[in-house]
Amino acid sequence: MPSLDEPSLAFWGKARPLESRPEPEWHPLAFHCLDVAAVGRALLEGHRGLTEWISRKLRLSPDDAIRLMCFLLCLHDIGKFAKKFQAKEPKRFPRCFDEDPARLSGFFDHGAGGMRLYDADPGAFGLPENIRPDTWRPLISSVTGHHGSPPEPRMGETLLTLRSDYGTEGIRAAHEFIRLAGGLLSIPAQFSPPPNRKCIRRASYAVAGLAVLADWIGSNQSWFPYRNPDDFDSFDAYWDYARKRSTGAVRKAGVLPVPRRRDRLGYEALIGAKSVPTPMQEWVLNADLPAGPALFMIEDETGSGKTEAALMLAHRLMNSGRADGLYVALPTMATANAMFDRLVLAYRHLFAEGARPSIALAHGARGMHEGFRPAMAAMAGSGRFEAPYADVAESDDASETTASAACAAWIAGDRRRTFLADAGAGTIDQALLSVLPSRHQSLRLLGLMRRVLILDEVHAYDAYMQREMECLLEFQAGLGGSAILLSATLPLSIRERLTDAFAKGRGSKEARLGVKMDYPMATVCADGVHRFVKVAGQPGRGRRLPVRFLRTSAEALREVERAAGAGQAVLYIRNTVDDALDAHAELSARGLDPQPELFHARFALGDRLKVEKRVVDLFGKRSEPAGRAGRVLVATQVVEQSLDLDFDAVITDLAPIDLVIQRAGRLWRHNRPERQGRLELLVVGPKPVADADEKWFGQAFPRAQYVYRNHARLWLTARTLEDSGVIVSPDDLRTLIESVYGDEADARLPCGLQGTYFDSEGKAGAERGVATTNTLNLARGYVWDGGAWDLDVRTPTRLVDDPQVTLRLARFRDGRIEPYAHAAAPDDAWRAWRLSEVNVSTRRVGGEAVPPAYADAAKAAKESWTRFDSDKILVVLEGGDVGGDATLYGSAISGGANPAHIRLSYNPRDGLNSIAQSS
Repeated sequence: MPSLDEPSLAFWGKARPLESRPEPEWHPLAFHCLDVAAVGRALLEGHRGLTEWISRKLRLSPDDAIRLMCFLLCLHDIGKFAKKFQAKEPKRFPRCFDEDPARLSGFFDHGAGGMRLYDADPGAFGLPENIRPDTWRPLISSVTGHHGSPPEPRMGETLLTLRSDYGTEGIRAAHEFIRLAGGLLSIPAQFSPPPNRKCIRRASYAVAGLAVLADWIGSNQSWFPYRNPDDFDSFDAYWDYARKRSTGAVRKAGVLPVPRRRDRLGYEALIGAKSVPTPMQEWVLNADLPAGPALFMIEDETGSGKTEAALMLAHRLMNSGRADGLYVALPTMATANAMFDRLVLAYRHLFAEGARPSIALAHGARGMHEGFRPAMAAMAGSGRFEAPYADVAESDDASETTASAACAAWIAGDRRRTFLADAGAGTIDQALLSVLPSRHQSLRLLGLMRRVLILDEVHAYDAYMQREMECLLEFQAGLGGSAILLSATLPLSIRERLTDAFAKGRGSKEARLGVKMDYPMATVCADGVHRFVKVAGQPGRGRRLPVRFLRTSAEALREVERAAGAGQAVLYIRNTVDDALDAHAELSARGLDPQPELFHARFALGDRLKVEKRVVDLFGKRSEPAGRAGRVLVATQVVEQSLDLDFDAVITDLAPIDLVIQRAGRLWRHNRPERQGRLELLVVGPKPVADADEKWFGQAFPRAQYVYRNHARLWLTARTLEDSGVIVSPDDLRTLIESVYGDEADARLPCGLQGTYFDSEGKAGAERGVATTNTLNLARGYVWDGGAWDLDVRTPTRLVDDPQVTLRLARFRDGRIEPYAHAAAPDDAWRAWRLSEVNVSTRRVGGEAVPPAYADAAKAAKESWTRFDSDKILVVLEGGDVGGDATLYGSAISGGANPAHIRLSYNPRDGLNSIAQSS
């Protein structure tokens, strides 16, 4: 039993007590290391799926794997034994160093310091000697890199420079603590057989996430208050104390998986669906599930119930013990919000009766979502989950929460912890951050690896994001997770790359099975399994949708007016916001009654959420005939994916074939007895003439030519649709898509568009190359050495041709500048400013031009902004009543080479509807 006379107790680990708990003023480093090790033990004991995966990778029994992980976690702050770190608190500076701490002040990265300590003398770390030190290195990097990134190596490191950081006494104390921890935690003496380097490198990503999580919980002073060494007579006594605290802390944090449902459900029980399952849903219900991590790809037409099929598949994977929860990733915040609302109605059925699973929404504006905000607080007083600074209770006798959706307060308090919730929905960007060199990406991976990862609309991304998604699937497979991909319009080439990526993560090479043109179709990939299953279309849903071309927007406006006059619900999709604004203004001027609705991305967030809700109420599945009749929606691409909207007539600008099919899915989406009019899709676009050149599309759509830059694909879309004159679904959808995206499609192009085609393909290849450079490498393990972590710039989830800047709209009232959305959140300044934000092109708005009279008020208003708001532009709006529909005006500085004052016009019904240089 190690005594408490050890030199390590002279070293502080934490020295900033809470105001409510000022005594003692510091917490010994050795105690904090044991706190984190104890949390790791509680996490692994409560998370058997994770423990079993780690034990398989390390070729250890689960008990030995837990002991080894506890030991490694105990070393996470080993770099704090350095005298340069200890000098950060001069009054706690250990006397053994016998020098002035003031001379040692300055930056010191204790994570990198711990890594350097290992590299200088691996043998002193007491790890089994039958494994080479460089094999262990990724795991040491994982725990010392617990602040969110691998420790960065320092060039020219020598034992002499290490001693200048640590001092001989610091090195000696660190090594003595390592020996103490190894004996206290009884780590395995050797591995038989030893794990291979590949398995350890893969495991290092999960261990890195575990280290971040354990350190965050173990550093919470309410859960692990500072203690005096005099309170304990041995390290064993403190270890027992820490283990008891960790049990309550981990439970309070809400990060352990809740019990899964053990019985099999049908669709009616899972999602309340009383209709007969579609053939795809029926296949999902009865298909054989392969062993191990598996990839399922569901390709079926829009509105065919793919989401419900994915939930059923996730239920079956969870039911079989292969996952503890699920995360649904979507292209946009709007689609993520809609999915969250759907998930709220079903997710509890995935878990055992009486369980209280948490659900989270993951995107930058989740705090604005009216459904998630109450969920964030619903469990704060329920007993199982509490706020971060609640005392740790040893019992849980609180009554069940009655909330329909709830999220542990500790999880909900930080977007990086979202993936620890039992169920979640969000943007794909939040999932992609797990495979980019972004801080705490390993925590996201730790959550995802035991979730069923559902990627919706997988066709909807550019080449850069497609490559990121491939990397995400490789990591998901490599860390033992399963994935479900959904699409109505997936080109075969993309399907092939996605399945190959998952196979690579499993460590196998896919055998090419030939081109499969069947549709609808399910694909299953797992160890030793790669099968395509042709699935019948939904009975009674197949249709022949005539396609008629219009050549001008003037013709389109006449068709909108005619259809609305006939009592139809009409959708007119424009490819740019400015085109949508023009169309809406023209239709409004024609006296349509009721006034047409407008939906695009250039609304302040608060107004956009209102518009989105109004659009779903008017045109969604549950909309009433009286409310729909004669209503018109002019919109951009925000309506083409995942929002369940239904129209009697649809007119769309020409777009790539997959997007045209998506837009067509909003036409007669649901059966309505009152339906009027002729089933027909109207497409506005130029004639696909044989002598088309690079100006072919731009002359017809001067603004949209910069949205879809591969005009060759647009020509192929127009030619394909004009030749066929009809969209036959589901039978011909695959043929239509491949006629535009297939390997032989370019042979049909006019000579004048060949250059445009190859330029676009070259750019796509370059974007894939950039994504490959930017993403992490599963085979390298969690180390800094080489690769994406060496980049000096922040790695984006998306590449954009037209960078955006965020405007924060405001009003001047009673001598103060208030957020435009102040009335919506009068007691929450942060939320009010977020609700007041709108994004515009950086080239159009480059900087602020706050009127001089408001300068002092603007400065005072921005004092409440955080450092993350520094690049946001304040725009003070004038005119009209606050909250009314009157047009408001503000000014800013234009972007570009010749900045100038510009005049902004904003209306809560139209959004940001003009940006023009002021006189």
